[in-house]
Amino acid sequence: MKKKISIALVLVIVLTIIPFSSFAETNYDKQLKEAINKSKELFDIGKEYDKFNQNISTRDGETVFYLNWSSSKETLGDVNIAITADGTIENYAKWDPSHNEQSIKIPEFSKEEGLEKARKFIKKVSPEFAENIIYIDTGEPLNINDNIYRYRFVRIENEVPYYNNDINIALDTLSGEIWEYSTRWDGDIKFIDKNNIISLEKAENLYREKIGLDLIYKSNYSDRKTETFLVYGLLNEDIGINAKDGEVSALYNHYPNYGEGEGMGGVEDESIKSELSPDELKAVEGIEGLMSSGEAEKVGREILGIGVEYIVDSVSLYTDWRSDEDYLWEMSFTKEFNSKNYYASVSINAKTKKLLSFYKESELNMDEKTKFSKEQSLEIGKEFIKKFNPDDYGNIELREKTIYGDDLQEGNIYNYEFIRKIDNSYVGEDGIFITVDAVNGKLIQYNLNWSNRDFPSKENLISLDKAYDVLFNHIELELKYTTKENYDMDVIEGKEAILIYALKDNKPSNIDAKTGTILNYAGKPYKETVVADYKDIKSSYAKDKIKALAIYGISLPGEKFKPKEEIEQKDFLYLLTKAKYPYFDIDESIDNMYKYLIEEGILKLEEKNAESIVTKEEGVKYIIRAMDYSKVADLKEIYKDLFSDTEDIDPELKGYMSIAYGLEIIQADDNKLNPKIKLKRDDGANLIYNYLFSEK
Repeated sequence: MKKKISIALVLVIVLTIIPFSSFAETNYDKQLKEAINKSKELFDIGKEYDKFNQNISTRDGETVFYLNWSSSKETLGDVNIAITADGTIENYAKWDPSHNEQSIKIPEFSKEEGLEKARKFIKKVSPEFAENIIYIDTGEPLNINDNIYRYRFVRIENEVPYYNNDINIALDTLSGEIWEYSTRWDGDIKFIDKNNIISLEKAENLYREKIGLDLIYKSNYSDRKTETFLVYGLLNEDIGINAKDGEVSALYNHYPNYGEGEGMGGVEDESIKSELSPDELKAVEGIEGLMSSGEAEKVGREILGIGVEYIVDSVSLYTDWRSDEDYLWEMSFTKEFNSKNYYASVSINAKTKKLLSFYKESELNMDEKTKFSKEQSLEIGKEFIKKFNPDDYGNIELREKTIYGDDLQEGNIYNYEFIRKIDNSYVGEDGIFITVDAVNGKLIQYNLNWSNRDFPSKENLISLDKAYDVLFNHIELELKYTTKENYDMDVIEGKEAILIYALKDNKPSNIDAKTGTILNYAGKPYKETVVADYKDIKSSYAKDKIKALAIYGISLPGEKFKPKEEIEQKDFLYLLTKAKYPYFDIDESIDNMYKYLIEEGILKLEEKNAESIVTKEEGVKYIIRAMDYSKVADLKEIYKDLFSDTEDIDPELKGYMSIAYGLEIIQADDNKLNPKIKLKRDDGANLIYNYLFSEK
């Protein structure tokens, strides 16, 4: 194989498809026949799949056959395979309509048993890769919304991982069948040996000396509120230490990301203010005194240096995505010249009139020679910043990307990135990005990302030595292979993989500057996602159900489950939220959980009582609402009195209890439901389990 294998799981053809007939003269018909026969044998594709179609594509001399089987009866779904002319399986995906109709069920076998099935499948389908991979276990819970185990295997060479090559498998937890299989593998690549590499200890010293930690202000934007935190971190996480020569090396290219505005704003007439609510009035007053669209257009044209030949395409007034108090005028212009349209745009703060960004498509021939050097272009950029943002100029620092070579230059333009700096600390998301046309010496792009926020004090910081201790002992460097073409679609044949010491990527590299705690990207203490393994549930009747829920991440925080303690409302709802909304982050704030559950109609505002003990009928009420059966449950007059203690049930919850009994979420004990009994924590887990996995 000479080229990189695609990782795409969905077998869509993104390359130019060449009709099969055009291959006839080059013996592709024989290769197609071989690809079909091998695929049918490997994946047990029988005669019941009686419909077939194919496409063929070429990638720099390599042929890939995209094969699809289905049934004329439309009952079996599809089988899709991508296979190269040399017989390498790139992708396999099977879709079965009955699989999508399955209810969530407890796996028939463990993930470890599934891992062995996955390994056997790799040996069958891609034996040439099977001995050069290692399994990467993330330790994450299963997805409650599907019956799938997912496995990732990374290529290993000379006992060193090469993360850019991997195999991914999706395996049915009930049948053991493989639903998805994909490979990404570089064929023609040289891995340098491990002879004479520097030690990990020396690499850590060089990492500290040549890359190093900096004090960085980072921010979490939640509900349009900014929380800023101070960390010891890295301005560039995509670099490491070359294991041979000890120099700084790149892992992959990094491109700056700048925020855009969102949310329409509008100006209201003074005469209607008295009819507005306080919040509405605040919004109206917030946009008083803004520059008019005409003034914004005039300023924009002056900045862009364009005349009336440029026609206004669009004009919008937006609130800044980080603040309701800042408004942005955004305008775009076009000009037609020599049968070609030229584009320009500008963004201006509508209150301060500060330039935020602009872009002007160059009208010059891109093949023209540059007249301004990199240094001269940089000075042009600096003078522009001084003119339009003089207050910001003294608080920025140029970010040099020397480790990538002269990648500041792209054709006849130069790109420069400046990062905001306050009192020897960097502001991670803030800065200025500019592009200078080195032919005419003018800026063609400018982006200012500059937030207004309060910065935490720099008092009581941990020492830099302690921060490095956390970095090297808890985040850790590892030896890995990398190539300069990691993210380049035009992979170079015969490329070389180099050895580099770089940070492991399974943890964030944010170290709280005051406590030394590793923080996630929201500024909260980082927690590894693991399946809970409680040691205090052996005597609980619900121990197997508690363990089963934990597999899916439905578990209570802490090392102990405390099964015989009464369950508080906040803990029962925590389990229910984990079951109903597995991707909703509730660990950071119980208040957010309550707000969400009230919005979803699972809880009413007046029912919020976090420390109260949940009764059986209350737990059932929340579950039936989560199942969207509350409208039927509220028709209480249609339900029969089936139990000897029906009169003990809250009349408003009679339907809820009846439905839960019918669905086997609850059971009757001696014809009693005991609706008012206070639930223990294992009782709560039992109800949640029955809600998820009941056969009815």
